[in-house]
Amino acid sequence: MTERVLLGGRVRITSTPMLTAPTAADAPILKRLQLPQGELAQFYDGDEGMRYLAMIQLKPGTVRGNHYHLKKLEWVYVVAGRVEMALRERDGGEVVRLQAEGGDLARIDTGIVHAFRPLEEGLAIEFSPQRHEAQDTFRLPILI
Repeated sequence: MTERVLLGGRVRITSTPMLTAPTAADAPILKRLQLPQGELAQFYDGDEGMRYLAMIQLKPGTVRGNHYHLKKLEWVYVVAGRVEMALRERDGGEVVRLQAEGGDLARIDTGIVHAFRPLEEGLAIEFSPQRHEAQDTFRLPILI
C-alpha cells in the first residue's frame, strides 16, 4: 500500500492494493479483494463513525468541488475511473495537482480547497464523520 502525503499531512492519498483471496494473516486491512464473484473493496475500518455518505458520478468534461469546509473532514474513495485533483490551503498558497484512480482513498482535512476533474468515466464514494451542512461549503474560483 502506498501513501502520498501532501500539504503538510493535511491531505493523504492511499492506494489500496488488489489482492486475491484467501489473504495472509498479515494482509492490510484496507485492500481490494479480487473474488470469483467480483471485487470487494475494504476502504474504511475505524473506530470513528461516519455520518455522511454519498456516491459521486465521475463524468469527463466536468469539475466537482472548488470549495472547502471548516467543519467537515472528507474521505473520497475512487471506485473506478481516474480524476485529476487540485488542492490548496484555503488561505492561499500553491495549488497541488495529482491524479487518483480506482482503488485510491483520499483524506482531505478541513480548510483544504479541493476540486476534482474526471479524466475517465467512473464512480467515487464520499464519506465523513460530520454531517453535511450546506452553510459549511465555501465556494472559491475554479482551481482546475
